[in-house]
Amino acid sequence: MSAISTQFSDTVSLLTTKLGTQWLIGTPLGIGKPNPMINHLYEHAKNNNHVNMEIFTALSLEVPHGDSLLEQRFLQNFNPDFFGHYPELSYIDDVKHNCVPDNITVREFYMQSGKMLHSSSAQRNHVSSNYTHVARNMVDRGVNIILQMVAVKRSESETLYSLSCNPDLTLDILKVAQQQGKPRPVVIGMVNEHLPFMGGNAAVEADFFDLIHDHADNYFAPFATPAQSINVTDYHIGLLASTLIKDGGTLQIGIGSLADAMVYCTQLRQQHNKVYQDLLDETKISKKFNTLIEKAGGKGEFKQGLYGASEMFVEGFMHLYEAGILQRKVYPDAHLQELINTKKISDKITPGLLKNLLEWQVIDEVITARTFLRLQYIGIFKADLDFKQGCITDSAGNVYSANLQDDNNLSAIEQHCLGENLKHGVVLHAAFYMGSKRFYQWLHSLDEEQKTVFQMTAVSQINELYGGEALDRVQRIKARFINTCMKVDVLGAAASDGLEDHQVVSGIGGQYNFVAMAHALDDSRSILMLRSVHTGKKSVTSNVVWKYGYCSIPRHLRDIVITEYGMADLRGQSDEVCIQRMICIADSRFQEDLRAQAVTHKKLSPTWQVPSEFCTNNPEMLNQQFKAAQQQGYFPTFPFGNDFSAEQLTIINALQWLQHNTNNKYATLLTVIKALFVTAREKDRVYLQMMKLESCSKFKEKLYAKLFIYALRQQ
Repeated sequence: MSAISTQFSDTVSLLTTKLGTQWLIGTPLGIGKPNPMINHLYEHAKNNNHVNMEIFTALSLEVPHGDSLLEQRFLQNFNPDFFGHYPELSYIDDVKHNCVPDNITVREFYMQSGKMLHSSSAQRNHVSSNYTHVARNMVDRGVNIILQMVAVKRSESETLYSLSCNPDLTLDILKVAQQQGKPRPVVIGMVNEHLPFMGGNAAVEADFFDLIHDHADNYFAPFATPAQSINVTDYHIGLLASTLIKDGGTLQIGIGSLADAMVYCTQLRQQHNKVYQDLLDETKISKKFNTLIEKAGGKGEFKQGLYGASEMFVEGFMHLYEAGILQRKVYPDAHLQELINTKKISDKITPGLLKNLLEWQVIDEVITARTFLRLQYIGIFKADLDFKQGCITDSAGNVYSANLQDDNNLSAIEQHCLGENLKHGVVLHAAFYMGSKRFYQWLHSLDEEQKTVFQMTAVSQINELYGGEALDRVQRIKARFINTCMKVDVLGAAASDGLEDHQVVSGIGGQYNFVAMAHALDDSRSILMLRSVHTGKKSVTSNVVWKYGYCSIPRHLRDIVITEYGMADLRGQSDEVCIQRMICIADSRFQEDLRAQAVTHKKLSPTWQVPSEFCTNNPEMLNQQFKAAQQQGYFPTFPFGNDFSAEQLTIINALQWLQHNTNNKYATLLTVIKALFVTAREKDRVYLQMMKLESCSKFKEKLYAKLFIYALRQQ
């Protein structure tokens, strides 16, 4: 039985006793970190430089504090209500400012996007690794501690624990260490009653841990992401992606506004199909890409539904489930799943099933104990049956032979021993979750039966086919792996996690795994989404490029690429065709330069020109296409809820306007000059008070107040 502790000093004592002063800590990515415990150990190591501590993790989440004065003032108003008393990780600030003590190292294989671009410490200690290889890498480095936040379910008779949001690497690390004959890391859990309890492989007994810390002072609301706005560009990309999803298929998606837009458009396809199809016609998507849509996707409602196999359980899956789309159950038996796929059987158990299974050679003529347990687990045999000495016994004491060659015996078994429906069906397998407050509340609200269809498990089960390929192949049919990237060259190579100067923006995570899996599975596709341009401080640049100095996904794995202007099907195509299709989905301001470069380097015929239907790829065209639908109430800015007050939204819009109009020296000078001549109106007072700019004494504050007032006037 694991010890239960209420003091972090017990953790220090345990680690010192078992491991001395060499602490190599593995702790989950995202929200599964036990922040108060990590902070205590980090502080202990800072104060005791004889302790050598390494933290190996990913996605260390930071509450935003802002860069400019206006951003900081807004977040000072927003953060207390939204983030509350969230205990921030103390090492993040040290990493950002390159002042981690010499006896401590913080390594991440995935970073909060863009947050560590200016940190030498973070950039030098980044570990580039596929998500599925991280457990191996951790064990190779000698990880000897696992720190994990856990959920709890208490009753009068027992207390159960769950790895909840992060079974992803914990389970794999312990498995790899055992396989390699290495010592089991010391596993310490910190209970947080605010964390939703998830079952399946995430549920563990108390003896899974060497120590469990449980104290109410350390319960806190998990890190939640504020609602993201979705603009017309994102909706265009999401609409295109939604046409490539096949009914009865499999879906993997990531986080962000592009994924949210895709989810919204997929809901629209299901719930307002006529509006959806009319929009596809009005935007000429049906005309331009009909061949690809018919081959790879569809435009109709989902009759069979989808199954999710995704490293991340994102909020989008919640919306797809509530919309009746995420409803295709898969079962933990490859033979039976194949029969379901071919519609030979359904999840409803009917008379004659055993006879059919015999004919299809799924079971043998004599049932063994192993076969009996297999069929009972899946629900074909009733749960109250027993199997002893080659016979089946029901709850009434009736005994049936295991020999199915006897027709009378077979009939009796089918009449008295069969269940009603298959069991252990799942609509989603995932390795970790993170999302909004609404998402966590929804997870809490699920009843026990509902929770069983959402299975949290090790990342090795999700992101690879190895180890269970036969089952994975029949579960993950017609799979669509939909992810985002930053840049794609005209030959289909994508940069998703880093810049060409090798600065790491985030990390590869599982993207490569899913792209490769799309090529390994039958009738499956990898779909990479990106915005066609990047608007920087000085200029607008194309994200569809001739070449880029960094690559996350190589061109030999090219598949489907989507921008707001269209879809490029690159799989199996020649370089010239790929170049043509990529230019067609680029912003028209950059098409001619891309064409000329391709011709110069002898990769494109000089006679080829951009087809006329792709020569008006510009933002004005996009806005016009969605105008009517938005006027009817479709494609709202916040389709899945809003975490901001009306006043906060006004401030956000003003700050965004100001950022756009100060993105170069000339624009900044012009905006400043105009702002100097404005005075606050009475209705501006509430916003100035929220931003603590109503009475400024310093010149910098006075200037920012003027700029802020001027930006408010533009709303």
